[in-house]
Order: sequence, then structure tokens, then C-alpha cells
Amino acid sequence: MAEYFNNNSLVKTAFKWRKHLTIITVSATVLAVIFSSPWFITPKYRSYAVLYPANIIPMGTETPTEQMLQVLQSDDIQQMIVDAFNLYEHYKIDTTKNKHYKTAMNMEFKDNVRIKKTEYESVVIEVLDTDPKVAKQMAESIITFFNKKERILQREKSMEVVKILKNELDKKKTEMDTMEAKARGIRMKYGILDYELQTEYATERYLINISGNSSEQARAKEIEPLLDNLKDKGGEFLALNEHLWRIRGKYNDLKEEYETAVRDVEKELTYANVVTQPDISDKKAYPIRWLIVVISAASAFLFGCFVVGAIENYRGLSELNEK
Repeated sequence: MAEYFNNNSLVKTAFKWRKHLTIITVSATVLAVIFSSPWFITPKYRSYAVLYPANIIPMGTETPTEQMLQVLQSDDIQQMIVDAFNLYEHYKIDTTKNKHYKTAMNMEFKDNVRIKKTEYESVVIEVLDTDPKVAKQMAESIITFFNKKERILQREKSMEVVKILKNELDKKKTEMDTMEAKARGIRMKYGILDYELQTEYATERYLINISGNSSEQARAKEIEPLLDNLKDKGGEFLALNEHLWRIRGKYNDLKEEYETAVRDVEKELTYANVVTQPDISDKKAYPIRWLIVVISAASAFLFGCFVVGAIENYRGLSELNEK
């Protein structure tokens, strides 16, 4: 019941001061309309894009979307946009008189360019600008510069792989050449071409000839040097060939990996799938005049009620003191 009387009292007080409260509210509304007009606040237009990561090689524990977000928010991308659109002049930041011009630029850029991750693992780029065409061009340029920056990062990583594989390839090539030179030396000096075939053939001919007549036994004597060479160097030649076969296999595998890494360095890829392209807005996004007017009017009315309540309380206390 006490609450009812308090509310009833507030209504009576507001009705008593209705003209004053109306004047205050209407005045605040008119001032809000005026000061939120283009004469005082320059309208800004919004252009936005929605994109998903593509062809991004993970670096660390970050997801491709988180990695994309880090690159998009990097100082390099911001500097590219600042240079491309001459934003110091566009945002009217005097680099000669303002010694904190970089801080001012960072604040302006953060106010006008917002890049955030969504719940669907996509990234939204929002750009505000007084010129709707510039807003669209800046959003497009951010995507272009992201692809450029990501391509540089990927190539740097691929180049590291290329250098490692090239060193391994050179080592295997040197080892392979050394083994081939040794095998060639044995072939040239000892006449061993195929250990298994020559061993089988020479042994068979030697046994046939050694048990024959004198002329056949003489031919057997001619085979003895080859048999001796096969006995002395055959094992080494066989081991060399087996080792050389393994080295060639490893060399071919490394060569294939190296060629793939070189292709990774040379290929031109994009790293963002753009599902919503930036567009030229035909409606301003800032300021929201109706919201400014409503908040201003409501704030003025509440402030007026507070002042009226204070006046009424003061008068009530004064009357009690006089009695």
C-alpha cells in the first residue's frame, strides 16, 4: 500500500510539473535531432564481407580460422591499407603537428575497421567510411592483402622445406656418385659386370673344361682369373650394388618431395573463400539518429524528474521547518 501511495505521489508530481518536463524533453529531442544531423556528425556507410579460410597450412595449435584472424588483424595488413588509401589524409591526421599520429591512426582504424570471428568459424570484415565506395574498396583490399601476406608466409615455410630437402638431395647425390664410381672401378679393373650370372657361368664352364682334354683344360686356366676376381671382389661388388640400389630409391623419393616443395613455393593460391562479397551501401550505418534521439529524450525526462523530485523534497522540508 505504501508503494502504491509513493507511485501515486510520483505521478502527481510529474503531472504538476508536466509543462516543465515537456519543455525539457522536447528541447532535448530537438537538440538531439540537430546535433545528430550531418551538420555535426558525418554519416558513415558500412561495407562487409564474410569469408572462410582455405589452403592454409596450420602453424602451431591454432585453427585455420584463428590463424586467418591473426593475419587479418596484423600490423602489416593495417599498414598496407593505410598506405593504399592514404588514410592519414583521409582521416585528417596531421603527421607534422601531431606527435602521436600513429596512436591516432590506430584508434581511427579500430573505430572504422572491425574484424571478428563468428560462431560458425567464419570471419567477418566490417568497414565504415564516409564514402560508401571507399568502404567497399577497403574491405576488398583487406582480403587481397590477406592473400598476399598469407602467400608470403606459406612461401617462407615452403622455402625452408626446399632448403632442407635440397641439402639432403645433394648429400644423397654425392653418396650415390661415390658408390657408382667404386662399382665402375671394379667393373673396369676386374671385369665383374653381373656377379650372379658371371659366377654361375664361369663356374659351369670351368668345371666342364677342367675335366676335358688338354685344350679344354687350357681354356679352364683362362677362366681362373675371372673366378679369382669374383672370389676376391664379388662380395664387395654385390654389396655396393645393393647399397647403390637403396641410395637410388631414397634419392628418387627425396627428389619427388623436393619437386613438390618447389611447386608449393611457385604456385599462386588464394587463402580465403569469400561467401559474402563487399558491396556499396546505399544507406548510412552511423549515426543511428533515432536511437540517439530516443536516448537523449529519455535521459532528459529522467533528469527532469530527478530535479523536480529534489525541488519538491526541498519545499516539503522547508514547510516542515516553518511549522
